[in-house]
Amino acid sequence: MVNTARRTEEKGQRTPRNLDSYKESGGVKGGGYCGCGATFSSKRWRHGERGELRAGGEELVCPACRRIADHNPAGIVSLSGSYFTEHKAEIENQIKNNVEAEFIKNPLGRIMETVYENNGVTITTTDEKLAEKIGRDVFKSHAGELNITWSDADSPVRVRWSR
Repeated sequence: MVNTARRTEEKGQRTPRNLDSYKESGGVKGGGYCGCGATFSSKRWRHGERGELRAGGEELVCPACRRIADHNPAGIVSLSGSYFTEHKAEIENQIKNNVEAEFIKNPLGRIMETVYENNGVTITTTDEKLAEKIGRDVFKSHAGELNITWSDADSPVRVRWSR
């Protein structure tokens, strides 16, 4: 069973297209690069190409590195239940593979921190869509109960899976 909820503070009002305060608002002339290896050109962050832009680009800090430095996650994923503890290694490997594949498409989607609890794990991410993808992939592979709570404000998406 999948529950998805979206909350908005502004009823009857148009919401801005991009609510993420960490996203770049304008372009940087000639592009730029971050210390993590991500490059910025044509108003988009990419993976690789660092050597090409280093000569003519300016040094920037990507939104993912800013989120990590501020300890401000965009997504919080909670996985719990007796099934999780029994299949912990398998689920962790699946998450690792998904995150690596997603990183090639979007270098701003990273895992910030993984905290193990009694009967589960809490994973914080730098990207909302990555958190949702982790929850949906675990749900597809292992069934259970998935609850995704989106907020239109600058608060993180919360993904809860249990079985």
